[in-house]
Amino acid sequence: MPAPKDNLYQRAGIDDLAEFYRTKFVSDEVLDERYFKALDRFDIRFARTMWVYDNVREGSSVLDLGCGAGMLALLKRKGVTLTGVDISNECALAARRNGYDATYRAELSQLPFPDASFDYVVSLDVIGHVDFEEKDAVLAEVKRVLRPGGVTMHGIECTDHSARKSYDEMEPDELRRFIEVDGHVGLEEEEEHAARFRRFFAHVAWEPRYALNLSSEEFLKQADKYGLPFEDDFLDYLRTLSFSERRAFDMAMGYVFNKISDLNLRLPPSGLYVFLKASDVPLGAFYNEHRSRSALFSSTETKVETFEAAESETVCLDRNHEVTFDDGWYEPNLLPPVARWMNRSGRVRFRSSRLTEIRLDLATHMPGLDERALGLELFLNGVKLCAFSLCRYGWLELRVPVPETISATVADEFELELRAERTWQPRPTNDETRDDRELSVAVCNIVIQKSEVRDQRSEGRDRKSESELHDS
Repeated sequence: MPAPKDNLYQRAGIDDLAEFYRTKFVSDEVLDERYFKALDRFDIRFARTMWVYDNVREGSSVLDLGCGAGMLALLKRKGVTLTGVDISNECALAARRNGYDATYRAELSQLPFPDASFDYVVSLDVIGHVDFEEKDAVLAEVKRVLRPGGVTMHGIECTDHSARKSYDEMEPDELRRFIEVDGHVGLEEEEEHAARFRRFFAHVAWEPRYALNLSSEEFLKQADKYGLPFEDDFLDYLRTLSFSERRAFDMAMGYVFNKISDLNLRLPPSGLYVFLKASDVPLGAFYNEHRSRSALFSSTETKVETFEAAESETVCLDRNHEVTFDDGWYEPNLLPPVARWMNRSGRVRFRSSRLTEIRLDLATHMPGLDERALGLELFLNGVKLCAFSLCRYGWLELRVPVPETISATVADEFELELRAERTWQPRPTNDETRDDRELSVAVCNIVIQKSEVRDQRSEGRDRKSESELHDS
């Protein structure tokens, strides 16, 4: 899609917006809600997603404006009908793969939906990408497709006019470098965003965010790409962090971010970011208006002794949020297929009736496999089921019978553990291509085969669980 003549995108040398955003935001990231770990609600990367999640009603209809790869896919846990629209066809397809009910390629100022179609219209990191001349047309479309009483919510990038140059003050090369980072052509201050929304909605509320909490990656980007002043020794420290240390840093940042929301603390404007809600009816609570997080947790975490598809003969553990993957597993990747890379060891916890067989597919990209095979061991509830070695590349299907002595003596709670004898780092460089994760094998299609007849102890436990649920 060509950029309009004489706008900031063209001045920055960007002629095809769809291609620009495809290269920026289309990835192999797996955001499908079936793979979401409850602990990731504290990850600063999902802080904006959780703000939206806690503010939409269960079973409502939501339009994700500028959906990208699908950062709002988690809303499916609340039974939401989730629609996405993006100017990039590839972004729309990625969101569909990540579980959106429907996605469309369209201009945000010309939405392909009838009037009053959605309970919520939401965007994250979009309004700052909309050129000034087009912003009002986009907000008019947001208002048009909202149902009466509907709410629109936005996470918006901002600027600080007193600390940063305006677009007109930038030299051509400076403007090009600035816009090439993220595509920001419509940055305004927090109050300016709020004033614009007030022209369309009777009730507008906004809160500055990210004044205190950024991911380790975002701290470095804001310093290196945008010139924000952070202490040099702090930035040097962030550059030396390993993957695990960055993960811990981002979890701590996200935890504090969530607590600021829970305590309704108002931060000072930072010129970085603002959360905004608007409607033609009085707004409810800015944070946690419809908070209900029970769907984020598996039954093994909530102690509810149920397991979806419990009567099925086979159950796939990969895509079932009733199953817990510990921190020995990294986030799923589209290799393809969708698989989880493992560190030195990884555990999977689930509930089931008696097991007869466990199947899984695994592969490795570890260098030098032809010279030194990779040794692996598989355990179930601490008992070794098998030991084997990978001596070639490509996917291997492993099928392991479960001895009756193990299956019949446990109380329907299982922990499957895979251990590897060593790991490697794909790209332990200190630049933007860095991937310093400690990896051993990628695993997918973990399937358990269950016995057809459940023992009396399991049936009694189910009757007890059912009685407790009715009593509650």
